[in-house]
Amino acid sequence: MATHPAPIQLSPSVFLYQEDSSLKNTHQEDQNGPRLVILATWAFAQDNHIVKYIDKYRELFPNASIMVVKSFLRHFFWIPGARKELEPAGLAIRSLLSADDQTGTSTTGPPMLVHLFSNTGLSTIYNLCDTYSGTTESEKTNPRDRLPLHATVFDSSPGIYEYWSVANAVMFGVPHGKWLARIMAAPFAHLLSTTLWVGVYVFGGTDWAGIWGQAANNATRSVETCRSYVFSAADPLVRKKDVQNHAKDALVKGFHVLYQEDFGNSKHVSHARSNPDRYWRVVKETWEGCKSGDESTTI
Repeated sequence: MATHPAPIQLSPSVFLYQEDSSLKNTHQEDQNGPRLVILATWAFAQDNHIVKYIDKYRELFPNASIMVVKSFLRHFFWIPGARKELEPAGLAIRSLLSADDQTGTSTTGPPMLVHLFSNTGLSTIYNLCDTYSGTTESEKTNPRDRLPLHATVFDSSPGIYEYWSVANAVMFGVPHGKWLARIMAAPFAHLLSTTLWVGVYVFGGTDWAGIWGQAANNATRSVETCRSYVFSAADPLVRKKDVQNHAKDALVKGFHVLYQEDFGNSKHVSHARSNPDRYWRVVKETWEGCKSGDESTTI
């Protein structure tokens, strides 16, 4: 495992890795790489999981700064607190990128790559979009109110709210080998999913999963060049057809969808582990495609 300079902790959930001077300019192709990579992780992601993505991005784009934004269950129970933790992230993005980058008027291509995981990472980017400019308006008419020009990789996302998807998501954070912990967690998982189901479908509460997905296809919220989706038919949390429906809607709304890639039997947020060469080819070509305007591809 590679070693890196220690990250700067901007908040309890936001960490910034500045470009690694020891690796700088070692790859010629990195001259056109992103200046900032944002990793919006899934809930329960451990540091030993996250560092594997950091290592690979260091290899692909050694000149890039990497911002890791972690997701915790507390962020879903207290959204103002989640957004408070994201405020330093918005300030850091503005500091790292130029004014032209922030308004999408740069002529040198996008400066940023957003890589999000699961619905939890999707919710992080949703909240970041709103905290970036200090406004919670769903439509941002001023370009400076939107996240800067970027490409996006959707890993195991977006999904829609379903009873079993929520229950499985809670259990996903409990290791399979810890049977006692899983037995104790199961009632909480079903209680939470039941509460959400009753709140949304009986009392007309907010379906946040739907809101996050719709917002990702709202061009007034961010300035995006292109995107790719990676998913699998075996994912018990996010269904393949829901991801494909989101990609279809994105195309209808004018987004440039480069890849829709099915990893077959791979589990939730495990696609990079199941087939790393294929996975990182998609990531790399998504970045390159956003600069060249390649046509959409479904695999």
